[in-house]
Amino acid sequence: MINRLLFILIIIAATISATAYAEAVSKAQFDQWMQDLSNWGRWGEDDQLGALNLITPAKKVAAAQLVSEGQTVSMARVMPIESVPATAMANRAPQIKGSAVNVYGVDTEHGYFWERYEVEYHGSEISHIDALCHVAYQGKVYNGGNFADVASKDKGCSTHGVMSLKDGVLTRGVLLDLPGVEVKPKDILEWEARTGIRIGSGDAVFLRSGRDIKQDGNRIGGYHPSLIPFIKERDIAILGSDSYQEVRSEQQVALPIHIFALVGLGVHLLDNLILEELANTATQLDRWEFMFVVAPHTMPNGSGAAINPIAAF
Repeated sequence: MINRLLFILIIIAATISATAYAEAVSKAQFDQWMQDLSNWGRWGEDDQLGALNLITPAKKVAAAQLVSEGQTVSMARVMPIESVPATAMANRAPQIKGSAVNVYGVDTEHGYFWERYEVEYHGSEISHIDALCHVAYQGKVYNGGNFADVASKDKGCSTHGVMSLKDGVLTRGVLLDLPGVEVKPKDILEWEARTGIRIGSGDAVFLRSGRDIKQDGNRIGGYHPSLIPFIKERDIAILGSDSYQEVRSEQQVALPIHIFALVGLGVHLLDNLILEELANTATQLDRWEFMFVVAPHTMPNGSGAAINPIAAF
């Protein structure tokens, strides 16, 4: 009981301090945060892991101990093989490109089958991870590298690519089930007080924004840019959503969460997850934390990868 009361008092104090966060974030404020809250140099001048450094061996062991039911849930959307019109936010769907023989390779004589896919995973249709070379701000990527030196059309990402995650990621996952909310610090503090869970260093945090709620007039939420100092203060390692992280309202900096997370903090992003089954499972078990694992393919010089993240309870 004492521990519970202490936790509530901590949350109340944090709620009071949260009033210091700006509701509307100007470009000047954003640039100041990029300078004051940056993780550049924190783990060495040559670091390419970024906030994944926060996932210590002890953090992995603690995450594994969260598995008690033996129940796993995929957080990946089924790839839309059917062709869809390419737009800025919804790129070409995966295409079956075929083999040298035809669309599907079938060798009836020897009895085997194969196919080849072409996948454009960035955009809003496919569950994917953004590597740290995916975006730049004012010509710089995470840890101060020059974007012009890092990324090229011919060679991809020379550094800060998805190969940094070749050994996979295992940590504590936390689900924020807050559909339709422009999530600000006060919203998370209220959620923590309600659930008794505190987001901490090395966590992977996921937001169910409401994208997949099949109702007329449902509102899609997202991470509000006023959350930026909170992400730094809690040392979140990975940020994910069932959408593309950002709130839909206009901001003075385009995609502020993408830019600050990837460039300023070295926090990898997981876009376009499907979190409905995860939310149902969490509700049934009354558990909002779980062991999270993801292992992108080992594509040299890639700026990300299509993924199938797994939550284990």
